[in-house]
Amino acid sequence: MTIVADTKTYAELLRDIPALSACDPDLLDRFVTEVVLSVHTAAGREIRSPFDSSGNLFVLVGGSAFLDAGDDVGVVLEPGDYFGGESAHQGHRLMSVVAEEDSEVLVITPEQVVQLQQAGSRRRHPSNADWSPEVATPSLRLLPSRRRLAVLARAGS
Repeated sequence: MTIVADTKTYAELLRDIPALSACDPDLLDRFVTEVVLSVHTAAGREIRSPFDSSGNLFVLVGGSAFLDAGDDVGVVLEPGDYFGGESAHQGHRLMSVVAEEDSEVLVITPEQVVQLQQAGSRRRHPSNADWSPEVATPSLRLLPSRRRLAVLARAGS
């Protein structure tokens, strides 16, 4: 596990994000080690374009960056700060983020945020369904039932 700012792991940084705060620490550890995408960006390079409509959540885990929200609004970002993650119904904000020094960012898709939120609520739900990073999307393959196959076999005779 990589240590950030000498005190917090990536999973601990994710737990500080309100949308992921209900997640079990072990689940976040597993997500960070097996699933999450880490992107390294050189100083002066753009991390997020003002025209990015992916809805991805970005978590700065190393280096520093500058968030330009327009209208003379700017914020210096440090490890642990996050940005993006806007949903479609919130509207699109023209915001850019540029690395001030070599930086590392975790990129979490909207689908992954939803999966983590659902897995985080698993302890409070009677189904106690497990979350597995290997099965990111459920299979839609339909298997014919034996009864249906028997009916089809009789109809064909």
